[in-house]
Amino acid sequence: MAMSSVKPGRQQTVEIPGLPDPLSLRLSAPIQRLRDKALELHRGPQHGIPARTLADARTWATRVEDEDWLIWRARRCAERLRTLPFDIEPGECIIGKPEFRAADAGEAAEMEQVKGVLDAIPPFPGGDAGHFHPDYERIFTIGVQGVLDLIRTKHADAGLTDEQRTFYDACRIVMEGLSLFIQRAGGACAEIAAADDANGTHWRDLADICDRVSTAPPQTFHEALQLMFLTEIALWFGEDHGLTCPGRMDQTLWRFYEADREAGRITPERAFEMICCLYVHLNRILWPGSAVAVMVGGRDRDGQNVTNELTYLCLAARQATQLVYPTLGLAWHRDIPDELMDFSVQMLTSGVGDPAFFNDELIADGLRDHGVQERDVHNFMNSTCVEIKVVGTSNMWVTQPYINCPQALLDVMGKVGGGEESEPADYAELCSRVQARLSALIGGAAKRLDDVWQARAERGCFPLASCFIDDCLDRGADFDRGGARYNWVENAFVGLANLGDSLVAVRDLVYGEEELTLGEFQTILEGDYEGHEPLRQRITNSTPSYGNDDADADELLVEWANFLNDETEAYTVGAHRYVPGFFCWIQHERLGAQTGATPDGRQAGWPLADGAGAAQGRERNGPTAAVLSTTKWSHRKALGGLVHNIKFSDSVAGTVGGRKAIRHAVETFLLRGGFEIQVNVVGKETLLKAQESPELYPDLLVRVAGYSDYFVHLNRNMQDEVIARTEHEL
Repeated sequence: MAMSSVKPGRQQTVEIPGLPDPLSLRLSAPIQRLRDKALELHRGPQHGIPARTLADARTWATRVEDEDWLIWRARRCAERLRTLPFDIEPGECIIGKPEFRAADAGEAAEMEQVKGVLDAIPPFPGGDAGHFHPDYERIFTIGVQGVLDLIRTKHADAGLTDEQRTFYDACRIVMEGLSLFIQRAGGACAEIAAADDANGTHWRDLADICDRVSTAPPQTFHEALQLMFLTEIALWFGEDHGLTCPGRMDQTLWRFYEADREAGRITPERAFEMICCLYVHLNRILWPGSAVAVMVGGRDRDGQNVTNELTYLCLAARQATQLVYPTLGLAWHRDIPDELMDFSVQMLTSGVGDPAFFNDELIADGLRDHGVQERDVHNFMNSTCVEIKVVGTSNMWVTQPYINCPQALLDVMGKVGGGEESEPADYAELCSRVQARLSALIGGAAKRLDDVWQARAERGCFPLASCFIDDCLDRGADFDRGGARYNWVENAFVGLANLGDSLVAVRDLVYGEEELTLGEFQTILEGDYEGHEPLRQRITNSTPSYGNDDADADELLVEWANFLNDETEAYTVGAHRYVPGFFCWIQHERLGAQTGATPDGRQAGWPLADGAGAAQGRERNGPTAAVLSTTKWSHRKALGGLVHNIKFSDSVAGTVGGRKAIRHAVETFLLRGGFEIQVNVVGKETLLKAQESPELYPDLLVRVAGYSDYFVHLNRNMQDEVIARTEHEL
């Protein structure tokens, strides 16, 4: 029996401004079954797609020596789309997810036979190929055939170079492949209709929709949503753009929804069901541990507030489905409606962990600093977690790489403790050595990435992506060869708070009170504070720490954040300066597991700080003090992503005063120039119970560090880290 997604005690309905009646959050029976299956499958292993591997072998085996690299990449994508198997299930109103399964005996034997061919394919140079945000607006406006017509028109220009002509040939191949792929989806529905008399009309309608949008632009909300999902699948599995996102759904789909509503072709309830189906499907193409994003709210290219009915429906669908994907972001600005903020805070108290709040005003300013045109500065997306990309116009690599901040201090202390270097004469010299270490890490990363950027132009290239990113078709240049309007690389600093708090401790104990030498402190750290627990407790509980509106600790942190920002921007990757970020996904746990004890009292193996806020459990003066600390340094440069995590007791959620307190903390952060803030409203008691009986909490969601995950899917170290975060009461 399917379990209801609206559990006892959870909100059963939501009020949406402009709608006369409350919207029920209870999923329809077909969508509920799909939702429960997705949750069940998340507990098991994810299989691959054998047909895709075999398609790669076929296209490489038939490549002639003088075939242009772009043409082979296009043929490979088209062949994948020609053979990608569909997994279509009863109750779907949006179709197209691929079939994941283990290879059968015949496929396994064939893959063994072509292993040599597969091994001969040159490896991808590296860098970010996913986190992709297509220009859905173009294909919604002119359709697949319109894009093909544009390609043919461009190809006919007599002034093209040979490379441009080859580029357009490659684009034609992949767009013809996309059209065929969409037709195949319609054909699969038609086959089901022929065998399913009871639901034949439903499947024939879906077949007709696919047939129409395989060439023509969509005319209805259903057609647009269906074309969006099939395009997403084609980019993701046809050309390896994993994590392709639905994007700014309340903007790209609004004109279709509005026209359908005016014509009486759709109800809010029906649109809500379709969005829920799309959300459930996202959980079938990606297993937990990552992120796929939808962002709502914000402003249009003229700077006007865009809040509409779809904004609320997209949020409500997240609350109703209660699965790990997608994560929902709300683009906040000073003119955002009070009703939307209240709706969002109420949604947070359901425990879903969404929406996260992104500062539209600050991020737009940061994008302007990088030469982004005014028409594009509000059209950004969180690249799955919190990294920023300009929608439909950018080739931006995110989290390249993650850099362990406190490890730089430990490296310096280790050389002193090991006798490789002398004791620094003073605190200033210590800081200079740590900065030199970080500079080497940042500069080395920039150099490696620049080499990869150049190699991508040779052995990367994405013709299908080039059809969905401006200005590739206008320039006649591939996505990896300078075709995109905006191009840059973003890094991610992890453990900033640990570095700041550690330096405070070293400054005070070694150079202030002179209680220890740096070498002696290093010896204590190597022993993981064994025999020195009183010292560790004193550091943890009495030394000034970031996150408490303490001028001493915060001013030091500001200096180091500014250093990391400026040092990153001193380097270039490709033709653009390197872009900083302060975001960690799950790397605070992974890097923390590899990092020894640090001078801030953190023991070896414990996760590093989970974002740009305080280290776990260090916020002693309440949520407002915490956000005041984080916003003392400018977030404007941190387009690589920055997150402030805040946790409230679930007892706060049930009161009007509690919800006001949450909204106050969020708005204080944003009004002071905070980049992004996300809220957990799941109490420690619930989390401890979930640790003890995980089978009773299969869909308990928590915000980790820029993304959400099932609590029971996290490893024990990460679970303990989430539990250890300061839990704020009223």
